[in-house]
Amino acid sequence: MSDITSTDVLIIGGGPTGLALACDLTRRGVACLLLERAARPAAASRAKTIQPRTLEVADDLGVIDRILELGATHVPTRLYDRDRVVSEKVEVAADATSPDAPYAPIWMSQPLLEGILRDRLAELGGRLEMGTQVTAVTQHHGGVTATVRTASGTRRVHARYAVGCDGGRSFVRQQIGVQLQGVSYTEHRWHLADVRVHGLEPGRQHLWTSPEHGILSLFPLPSTDIWQFQASIPADQADPPEPSLELLRHIFAERAAVPGVTITDADWLSLYRINVCLADRYRVDRVFLAGDAAHIHSPAGGQGMNTGVQDAYNLGWKLAAVLTGADAALLDTYEQERRPVAQAVLDDSTARLHAVMQAAGSSDGSSPHKGLTGDFTTGLTIGYPNSPLSQGPTAGGRAPDAPCKDASTRRTVRLFDLQRGPHWTLLSFGDHATDLPQATLPLRAYRITTDPSAAGPTTVIDIDGHAHRAYDALDGETVLIRPDGYIATRCPTHAVRDVLARALAPATAH
Repeated sequence: MSDITSTDVLIIGGGPTGLALACDLTRRGVACLLLERAARPAAASRAKTIQPRTLEVADDLGVIDRILELGATHVPTRLYDRDRVVSEKVEVAADATSPDAPYAPIWMSQPLLEGILRDRLAELGGRLEMGTQVTAVTQHHGGVTATVRTASGTRRVHARYAVGCDGGRSFVRQQIGVQLQGVSYTEHRWHLADVRVHGLEPGRQHLWTSPEHGILSLFPLPSTDIWQFQASIPADQADPPEPSLELLRHIFAERAAVPGVTITDADWLSLYRINVCLADRYRVDRVFLAGDAAHIHSPAGGQGMNTGVQDAYNLGWKLAAVLTGADAALLDTYEQERRPVAQAVLDDSTARLHAVMQAAGSSDGSSPHKGLTGDFTTGLTIGYPNSPLSQGPTAGGRAPDAPCKDASTRRTVRLFDLQRGPHWTLLSFGDHATDLPQATLPLRAYRITTDPSAAGPTTVIDIDGHAHRAYDALDGETVLIRPDGYIATRCPTHAVRDVLARALAPATAH
């Protein structure tokens, strides 16, 4: 061994999940090291939808402006019958927002999102090593040791905790003996590719469906000159060929035949088979799994990448808390909270996949995109009501946003502005300030009032009542919000000292 590296958290896998976790830990002051096997950033589009809840995570991590700049919310779908346009519509409206949920889904290729997260990690001073392959993972008292190989040799990395974010074929998962449980849908196979297209109108998805062939889609990836090519393989085709540029051209000519269109430069080609799997455990002692290493989804509904980023967001603050003295039992809540979410996402995305393929194979003109998205796919309805960290019958839900006024500056301030950062947030509705107990974890408290004449550096004026309605809050009520934007508890303001101490008990040192 040439040398030894030490860190608090070792993250294995530099995709969206690993990058999000590294950003979150680094901004919390946790020493972490992110290792990526590939020598250079991935170029394959793979995922292309960022859902509203993941955009809220991006807001907290400080990358939302860049995503909104480079992504797109308004991508119409043009449906064809061969070379004849049948219809054109926007499946996800650009204005599908509300005061409590400010973001609509964004179309953006996975490599572009990864680049934004890498830039953010560098800004935060985080450590990313490309071209570094983990060849062994062992656990011992008090830590984890990984053997890694690079172009310059082999070394060991010691960490207090490790997180496998290394995809569906996770080496980390194999090393710790966790099993994937699930099924393969052999009737659902796809030819996928990143291509360049000439002759199709940009700024919209072009879609063909037929009972004979299924689905053909050409989707323009925002802020790039790349189109994502997706073609379902007929179920009766027993041995489909490996994709090639010539095959893609043949498929387009056979199913679309739009004159004047040429397909060039197939940068990434894949014969994709759909597997739906869930790890039987998310943790073995000091090693955790997140993202595709823990769950593999159908692509329907655009859930895989989003679920992984939200895994990271759930785990990051808990690792940081334990590393700074919190009860290690807090880490048990990661699997308790996130594995049921993954199961629900698997069930939903699988049902959507079957619905899409059934619509594509019908002859009644129904759109294969009908039912592809919905309230569940946004991630905004996900919550943890049964978590040991949720105290009270209304706890565990997502903490909504709302526009208000800063009582000192009279400028617009959103509740998300108050929550942004690594701290817990306490919102007291009404005219009384909150007397806080001593807390081990960082905590910021604000008073939310409807009094337009109110003043004070931690007072926020709910001019239009959006905050009170979003939280269904009465004057004299206090809401405690976790660092990942979920409600831990709510109670009368006069009882906040005792309730706050109990709410933080699972997450603080004893």
